[in-house]
Amino acid sequence: MLRLHLESGRFRSGVASGWWRLAAINWPYLVVGVAARDGIEYGFRFQCDDYPRKAVTAQPWDLDANTPLPPKFWPKGRARIPHAFNPGWKNGTCLYLPCDRQAIEGHENWVHEHPALLWDPEKGICKYLGIIHEMLNSSDYGGRRAA
Repeated sequence: MLRLHLESGRFRSGVASGWWRLAAINWPYLVVGVAARDGIEYGFRFQCDDYPRKAVTAQPWDLDANTPLPPKFWPKGRARIPHAFNPGWKNGTCLYLPCDRQAIEGHENWVHEHPALLWDPEKGICKYLGIIHEMLNSSDYGGRRAA
């Protein structure tokens, strides 16, 4: 099913628009680069086992080194960004977003508080990528932490 979503018009439209690009697939992991408004490309490694029935989880990823992205290179911001991209949350292994498999655990209130940000198996990976892209291109985004 992941392959079908990667071949879908929704995913290809994001690629054609320069919003994201497929970097690698090494099942059960998918690595995607997502463009920010300042031209920085952030990598994310998605754990996709049991896709799309279960939500994926995304970890900021160094696309060149193929390792977790050091926290000093994570995105910074003033409101939503520092909450979602919080390297202190679960040791930086996931984003703090309602669509994330790890983050939703213990946050049953998010189902009612953030319904638009929940995992949607029909939209799959494109839903999560769209949320990341929107955040990295919002007025809240302030570049890299180390910049």
